[in-house]
Amino acid sequence: MHRYIAGSGSWPMLAVAFLLLLAGAGWAFPAQAGPLKVVYVELPPYTYTDPDGTPKGSLIELTRKVAADAGVEFTAESVPARRLFQGIAAGEYDMFIGIKTPEAFQGTTVASRSVIARIDLHAWSFGAVPEIRAKEDLAGKQVIVLTGYSYGGWRSYFEDPANGIQMVEARAPEQALQLLVAGRAPILLQYELPMERALGGKRPPDLRSSLISSLDCHFVVSLKRPDAAELVGRLDAGFEKLKAAGALP
Repeated sequence: MHRYIAGSGSWPMLAVAFLLLLAGAGWAFPAQAGPLKVVYVELPPYTYTDPDGTPKGSLIELTRKVAADAGVEFTAESVPARRLFQGIAAGEYDMFIGIKTPEAFQGTTVASRSVIARIDLHAWSFGAVPEIRAKEDLAGKQVIVLTGYSYGGWRSYFEDPANGIQMVEARAPEQALQLLVAGRAPILLQYELPMERALGGKRPPDLRSSLISSLDCHFVVSLKRPDAAELVGRLDAGFEKLKAAGALP
């Protein structure tokens, strides 16, 4: 009895024929996705870029740990908030580390079930404590805001002329504080830790604040990425594993 053993040169042809057969039968192969393009806003100490151009911050370090555990490679880039939101929705970038509430993210992203951090938003002023509990409390007022920030979805309310809010824009927390000190507007909307960093440990005795809300941060992935749901699942699993082990704050 003679047994035929195919030589190694036959296998490439057989493999090609098999793939063509599957394609003709309508089989689809999953798209290959490369390293994550992660983007963040300049919001120290959570996410920021140090003088030599390296991404830094508590959420950057958390993402590095979780991604390593999940076997996910990524690059990180600082992008202005407005362009970031549009870029995630359009698939120009893969993932944002932050809030999931911006209007541009609705129906265009999938977010981790894990809350990876909470950031407290305050209204700041000199003298009397600002009584701001809802966006409607700012109607008809002047307020200092950071350019591009959505403030948990409040931005569209601010921009509606019917609400009579005069926004004074700042590019960075330090500039926003300078505008408040200079009296450009009586109220500043700012997150607690970035404000403390801008103050540099020198809080004026008459500076007052009121807590507006605590905003949840997530891994927010663009649905334009073919493996979005699977990726978020891996990041959730990695986060929960490391959190349970005490490896994350």
